[in-house]
Amino acid sequence: MDTVSSTLASIYNVSDFHIGSLNLDLLFGYFSGPATISIFSNLKTLGGLLSLILFLLFIFNFIRTDKFLRARINLLKSIAPPEAAKESPLGSRWDEIQRHLNSTKEAEWKFAVIEADSLVDHVLKSSGYPGDTMGERLKNIDKTQIVTLDGLWEAHKIRNRLAHDTNYFLRYGEAKRAVQLYEKTLKELQAL
Repeated sequence: MDTVSSTLASIYNVSDFHIGSLNLDLLFGYFSGPATISIFSNLKTLGGLLSLILFLLFIFNFIRTDKFLRARINLLKSIAPPEAAKESPLGSRWDEIQRHLNSTKEAEWKFAVIEADSLVDHVLKSSGYPGDTMGERLKNIDKTQIVTLDGLWEAHKIRNRLAHDTNYFLRYGEAKRAVQLYEKTLKELQAL
């Protein structure tokens, strides 16, 4: 294993470095022979074991930190819970209608139009407008009572086509327009 000592000496260029009576040739000579292979093999095993232990400690620390952060977040939520969104009583139902309208499926658009019509009908009925059906209620309303009455009629006619003609193809633009017309009426009636 003179090659080890000569290699190290040539790499570091310190072969004639002396500390008292100890020189590097003596140190490099110690790392020669079969004992060197055993020492380096044991160091390699020890290094692998140490790496595994450090990795497990890292994972353990990561898990504990995650638990700590979750506990902290839960504590903060319990101390100062988030405020509920201030919305109209019908806001969640309207949000659902919007989700259906924003779908890529025609059936969802149809559902959005029919639900919007049902929501407006509910608001009109609870506001005291007379009539047994939405159509009858709309006939009994004067334009001075609801400014958006013409748009509401237009949207209701689209809804009627959907309800009475199962083969009616509803385009997205038409569905969006109908829902927007219902929204204008709901805003006028201060339901949204």
